[in-house]
Amino acid sequence: MTDAIAPYISATGRSKELWNHDAGGALGGIQLVLKDCLGDDDYTDTLLVVALSGGPDSLALAAGLLRAASRRVPAGNLVALTVDHEWRAESASEAAAAAKCARDLGYAQAKVLRAQIPETGAGPEGSAREMRWRLMTRAALSIARERKLKSIHFFTGHTLDDQAETVLLRLGRGASLLALSAMWPVDMLDSTSGLPRREEPLENSVKNDEDVLVWISRPLLGVRRETTHEACRQAGLIPAHDPTNELESEAKTAAGEALPRVAIRQRVLPELRRALGQDPAPALARLAEQAYSDEMYLQVEAAEVLDKVFMDEATWDVGQPLRLDFSGIGKARIVPRPILRRVMYRAGRWAGMRAGDVTMEHLESVTDLVHDWHGQGPLDLPGVQVSRENGQIVFRKTGN
Repeated sequence: MTDAIAPYISATGRSKELWNHDAGGALGGIQLVLKDCLGDDDYTDTLLVVALSGGPDSLALAAGLLRAASRRVPAGNLVALTVDHEWRAESASEAAAAAKCARDLGYAQAKVLRAQIPETGAGPEGSAREMRWRLMTRAALSIARERKLKSIHFFTGHTLDDQAETVLLRLGRGASLLALSAMWPVDMLDSTSGLPRREEPLENSVKNDEDVLVWISRPLLGVRRETTHEACRQAGLIPAHDPTNELESEAKTAAGEALPRVAIRQRVLPELRRALGQDPAPALARLAEQAYSDEMYLQVEAAEVLDKVFMDEATWDVGQPLRLDFSGIGKARIVPRPILRRVMYRAGRWAGMRAGDVTMEHLESVTDLVHDWHGQGPLDLPGVQVSRENGQIVFRKTGN
């Protein structure tokens, strides 16, 4: 075993034995979750991609998915992708080891993608995430098009504990119901940015004309982190240890503080456990699940309203003024504010509104153009101006 693969045990011996029968235990439980996630769909024309970091969560996912997909998914349609952000001197050898481990397990392809993290306003964690998904989506599209496949389905190893951490991160930043829903079980990704469509600039997704559709599933959101660790032990896999997940890591924010997720994992959640006398993670994950369910209902209702009030939808194009006419649905005030806010948000995004800079106050002020109209003038929002003209709500893209 060379230094490059020293952090891992390849898929021989104990690991190979698991492929000849139901694994049982932690790995068996993960396999059942993944079988349920795959359902009865036909994956003949789908590329299944594991986002493999080399940590215990993604390794357990990779092992479980391969077992769950056996006899159902063409072998050539199962691949693993690893991104080396070059944060640490050891990252190259760890990424190579992760890819080799995937190949040893039985993945048709396992590639390492390398890229340094650009300086963006998203911070080191957010910038790394954006670059990682852009690279992985691009690589997966190349493989899918080469094999003439119609869709790509990414799988990530995010666990219940990751979900709980995400809820706390969103709470600290001023959460909406959408934000509290945290990581969704399934998202559609933009084929250019690799970001969920709910996060991307809408000019990239108003017209869905991609030749290959890209999806992402997070099947382990109901699985505890300790279960993925046990699954790796059961499968004979030794995951890499990433020191950037430690408080004393050299990876810091611009202010020199620990990365937010690391601080929540190692400081906030343990303190909450002590203060409450119980583990808060399951309750936080349930909150995300409930918020997701409620948000989906409100989004569906908002989409139906928008479909009725969007003037010239068939001929409208990005960059043009976007007009909403509520006269066709009776009194607009009968539309509940939570739904109307989502109508305005979606319309604003189509018109060019910048999601990251929009506040609840912005959305309430736009909703007041319908619910509390008393002659107020045009509203300047991030990227758009919104006004009421002849009873219609008009969104115009601006440079502000």
